[in-house]
Amino acid sequence: MGIVRGLKNINKHVDAEEAKFSGGDSTPTKWFKLADKQAVKVLFLQELDPDSPNYSEKNDIGFLAVEHVNPKNWRRKAVCSLDEEGACYGCEQHRKDWKAGWKQKTRLYINVLVDDGTNDPYVAVLSQGNGPKSVTPSLIEQAGEIGTITDKWFKIKRTGAGATDTSYLLTALGAHDKNVEDYELFDLEKVLRQIPYAEQSAHYHDGEEAAPEAVEATGTTGSSVSTSDEW
Repeated sequence: MGIVRGLKNINKHVDAEEAKFSGGDSTPTKWFKLADKQAVKVLFLQELDPDSPNYSEKNDIGFLAVEHVNPKNWRRKAVCSLDEEGACYGCEQHRKDWKAGWKQKTRLYINVLVDDGTNDPYVAVLSQGNGPKSVTPSLIEQAGEIGTITDKWFKIKRTGAGATDTSYLLTALGAHDKNVEDYELFDLEKVLRQIPYAEQSAHYHDGEEAAPEAVEATGTTGSSVSTSDEW
């Protein structure tokens, strides 16, 4: 299907693609999203360090992933495979032209409980870069100075609606009385775009003609994997 029309069909298509990428799981990943000027309360359900006094073996930890993003389509991202496979399409593109926008970028992935004041609190995956406009630096600082991030509520507020003017503010609130192990978390390893090198060109250029060098190197253009819309 080359064209998907109508919001109902679009949502069905996105859910089906997410379930397919997650190994057939029936529940698609719910991503943390905010609109311009929206603020919500969140409870981090995972620590960033197993040495934290509040570390939960059941919940495990959130982490930073090293990724590449197609500079022409931010939805097309994947984990850098250089260490695992000794080859990485994103790294190759960056070496060809370091100004093109293919350099490695780190991105936070962590499960949070979201209380938006309207719906019942729900679990979502917060995914943000490590730039100064994201919550990531403040969260890492909190984890380092206090030793824990799961002991209190935080407020996250978004300002801006565009790709360049959007920023997020993280504010620590009061303690909570919840048990973080009471909630079913998303498997962060499954939500990552861990694409084999042989398929990376097709993944990054879904809908475009595969780059010739990838065809020469692998003998195939590989299969495409859809990404979902996450922040």
